[in-house]
Amino acid sequence: MRTACALLILFILALGGCSSSEKEDEKKFTVEDLGIVSKADGRKVYYGMKQADAEAVLGQGKERREGEFEYAFGVYAFYRDGKVAAIRLEEEAKDHYKTALDAEIGMHKDQFESIYGDVHMPTIPDSQLTYVFDMKKQVLLKENKPKNDKEAKNLLIFSALEYDGIVDTIVIIDSYSTSHGIKE
Repeated sequence: MRTACALLILFILALGGCSSSEKEDEKKFTVEDLGIVSKADGRKVYYGMKQADAEAVLGQGKERREGEFEYAFGVYAFYRDGKVAAIRLEEEAKDHYKTALDAEIGMHKDQFESIYGDVHMPTIPDSQLTYVFDMKKQVLLKENKPKNDKEAKNLLIFSALEYDGIVDTIVIIDSYSTSHGIKE
């Protein structure tokens, strides 16, 4: 009887483990999936892209401070070592840019979550959705707790800020920059 109970418990745990790993496997992303796309021509800008390549899509920017550029239509990009270290879309970007997976400014937070999934940092009603993407393993995490600077540069933070449930700002930035600033 004990053996049968133990086997039943192991079987239930195994099933639980399988279904949970299958669920995690449902949403696979790449760094490019967490980038932005021009609605006019479909060209992408994403984390790690060379500044010259990003500006071929975004146009000529105005430097606001060292490494931070403002572009037309409410797009901001921050560069570290000549590469995109952060992107921010504000309300003006609504008709011009969207994310690579079709999320955009003006959509309801629930729609945004339906695109990117429910593996994100804990949230409360009327707060931002924050996803943590491990670029090395290409999986979403439920927390932003890098052990060191190297690991922090490997975690991409993808946030949808909202007001009254409507996304009004989208931010893509690595964990390192959130705690150390954009400049290195």
